[in-house]
Amino acid sequence: MNKDFCRAERKSNRALFFERTGTQTKRGFTLIELLIVIAIILILIAIALPNFLEAQIRAKVARVQADLRTIGTALESYLIDWRIYPNDSEDEFDENNHGLRQLTTPLQYLPELPFDVFVGGRAPQDGTPVYFEMGSTGFAPDALLSPVFQFEIARQPKVNAYALYSHGPNVIDDFDGEQDWPFGGPSAAVTTWSYSATNGTRSRGNIHRFGGEWRSGHWRLDGVPIAGVGFNYNPP
Repeated sequence: MNKDFCRAERKSNRALFFERTGTQTKRGFTLIELLIVIAIILILIAIALPNFLEAQIRAKVARVQADLRTIGTALESYLIDWRIYPNDSEDEFDENNHGLRQLTTPLQYLPELPFDVFVGGRAPQDGTPVYFEMGSTGFAPDALLSPVFQFEIARQPKVNAYALYSHGPNVIDDFDGEQDWPFGGPSAAVTTWSYSATNGTRSRGNIHRFGGEWRSGHWRLDGVPIAGVGFNYNPP
């Protein structure tokens, strides 16, 4: 009987302690509560993630536009010195089309050539960065000195122009025939399409920067024919 009395007294003392201190026994979350919390987190992620990705694309577009302006300024300086723009330039600088490299060597119009952030993350076969592309009326330095090219240089309309571009967010080259730009001949076979964020941040199209007498020749920009000096000229 004394033992029962002692146990009852201890229980009474504990109850009195909890009542005075306001403490209660802690319990964990139930499974339903945890599932509700996880569902709320997933909903918030689904709402925030697209906005985050959209912001990333907009930031890349702004960077590309700034890089194109920088290269454009260097191209104008090159034109002042040489009275011609560099020749065509492919994104991975193949053997014949690496005109943008002339902006860094032998004279430095740019300390280094920026690469296209939309495709610069992929690994090219030769391990070099992926740069912007360019169609140009210019010729490579060795072509200017070669008798073989003198006839063609003399035959081409006296036009100085360039079309510099990024592949844009969808990473697809939408410039057809840039190696002949701007001289697409009477059929205007050379064509390109411009990127516009109003069609969606991941919409198709190139981010362009044109310079010089870029409304010469015969080509199409966003489906609209452009005709100027050298309208009937067909490149070889």
